[in-house]
Amino acid sequence: MELKKYDDETPFPFGTLSVTDMTPETFSRLSLGVVEVPIGGEHPPFAEQRLEKIYVGLRGTVAFTCEGETALVSPGDVLVFNGGEQYSYHNGGYEPGQLLVLQRPNRDRSES
Repeated sequence: MELKKYDDETPFPFGTLSVTDMTPETFSRLSLGVVEVPIGGEHPPFAEQRLEKIYVGLRGTVAFTCEGETALVSPGDVLVFNGGEQYSYHNGGYEPGQLLVLQRPNRDRSES
């Protein structure tokens, strides 16, 4: 059993966002983290290179845009992206957003 305490981890800045890596040391095929999305915070357009990336809403509402469609992710909502999909997100709401992100690396990249 391995326990990682959120309060023990140091977040790192990622543009206007703050990310706390919560990946257990024993994980090699999956990573997870918590993304803080302040009011006005955004992730610019990005083409996903991993096999899968999953966002789970924890707090606030974050607007994701992918291929002309917008999805509002609120607490408990789950949004999945597959490799090659281009997306962006931002928090245009009135409270900070928080997302749990799980990602599985692309096997081709990790095996080479």
